[in-house]
Amino acid sequence: MKQVLQHRIDSTFAHYDVNRNGVIELADIYALANRLLQAYGEPASSERGRDLVEAYDRFWEMLADHCDTDRDGRIGPEEYRAAMIEAFVEGGPINMDFLEVVQSLLVLMDTNGDGRVDAAEFGVLLKARGLSVEECATAFLHLDTDGDGAISVQEYVAAVRDYYTNPAEDTPGSWLYPKALQRA
Repeated sequence: MKQVLQHRIDSTFAHYDVNRNGVIELADIYALANRLLQAYGEPASSERGRDLVEAYDRFWEMLADHCDTDRDGRIGPEEYRAAMIEAFVEGGPINMDFLEVVQSLLVLMDTNGDGRVDAAEFGVLLKARGLSVEECATAFLHLDTDGDGAISVQEYVAAVRDYYTNPAEDTPGSWLYPKALQRA
């Protein structure tokens, strides 16, 4: 496997390990969901908030099913790496739960309710990850592959697959977690 893809998998693991204890646990996934709810100013008790939390519950279940090989409720870096290689690098299928998480995330990002996630709405997600306004604009341009001014579920899922399989720079997937977010 190309070193850049290994680095991307490890960077994503570090992103999910919110409390930095070396493993991904359910608490980390809830922390990610909470971070997004706060960034979008959405209460967890709202319908959109509940949908996102439920989607992240399913995301955890999917991660645990595919990654937690020793079934201890914690996903170590080796477990995560092996599962991501199998699922994406080796062409494994994307679980439907992943699509549901993406759909819930995009619904949350669609703050004006027009059924589209525009650059400003998507920028809130990337700013919550620590990107500058300029980096957010550049990332959006790369991810909006059809140029319609919005990020669709299909574009987001394609970018995730690209992130894990294409070692090239400046591809749509490379902008999901740009260099500014990747761990050295």
